[in-house]
Amino acid sequence: MKKTLVAVAAMAAVTGALAQATIYGNIDQAITKSTTTVAGKQTATSTGMSSYQMGSSQIGFKGEEDLGGGLKASFLHEMGVFTEQNGGVLTRQAYVGLSGGFGALRAGKQYSPSFFNLIGSDPFGATGGSGGTYVGNLLIGNQGADGDNPLRQANAIQYEAPSFVPGVRIALTKVLAGANSANGAPKKADSTGYALLYTSGPLNVGYTSDSIKAQNIAGAGVTAAASSTTKLTSFAAQYDLGMAKVTYSDGKIMNNGRGVKASMTGIAVPMGAATLMLTSSTGKANTTGGDTTLKGMQYGGNYALSKRTVAYLHINNSTSTKATVATKVNGYGLGIHHSF
Repeated sequence: MKKTLVAVAAMAAVTGALAQATIYGNIDQAITKSTTTVAGKQTATSTGMSSYQMGSSQIGFKGEEDLGGGLKASFLHEMGVFTEQNGGVLTRQAYVGLSGGFGALRAGKQYSPSFFNLIGSDPFGATGGSGGTYVGNLLIGNQGADGDNPLRQANAIQYEAPSFVPGVRIALTKVLAGANSANGAPKKADSTGYALLYTSGPLNVGYTSDSIKAQNIAGAGVTAAASSTTKLTSFAAQYDLGMAKVTYSDGKIMNNGRGVKASMTGIAVPMGAATLMLTSSTGKANTTGGDTTLKGMQYGGNYALSKRTVAYLHINNSTSTKATVATKVNGYGLGIHHSF
């Protein structure tokens, strides 16, 4: 359920109108366990509580104002909330925008089109049983020290064109991060990108491309040269059969011939209040120290206790193999997710 805040009466007295904002968010709590095995020997295990298993805990504020003549102004400020002991708050999104017959224009920190493309094709969404979705983490999560790019893009201008062809959408992005650019030093994390999206009945298809200045690739241990460009591309497709939704995604993030490639197939089967889900992933990290092959499987289910409350069990198994040495991580998350 969404709540509406009304601005203080003093503002109304000055402007003659009330400013309104909608509060939204969710709280997620789960019992989690993760076990790591290297070359057949258990090296680590942990059991605890987490607030980041089925869509991270967060709170946000958003609003819209009709400026007349078909023009609207909007804003959004969304913060991640960590509910563990000594947990903190971080800014996930914060932008202002205008929309009308020309399309929609937003400026500020925003999720990238690549994030929405890949996560939209994952039945488990943005998080999972052992700390995150496999393909999403490999391609767009924690890929460098230059902010969240390409997961979330700070200092970004995003433009969505009006639909000239039924079902087709086009979006353009320009990021002016300018990190470490003082005194004439090379810029880092600046990027340009585009997204092509198509929807027709039960079918959704998307392709995105981003070129990022000097972006490290942590998943492949690649430290980007100051003058280099990191290229991220993603393709995703979903088809709703009614009795089940099948999905596929494929992407890569590369710099100077090295990086990470990954693909995933998935299925979600609704069964009344329950939804059963399964994904299978493969990938490869190409690094200077040798190639690493990647495999992952995630399965589990959600049970809707109401429109806003879901109980879930998500199980994740992944294996990375380098020089014949296999590292396996098995984990699960058993929890409750409430949206408001």
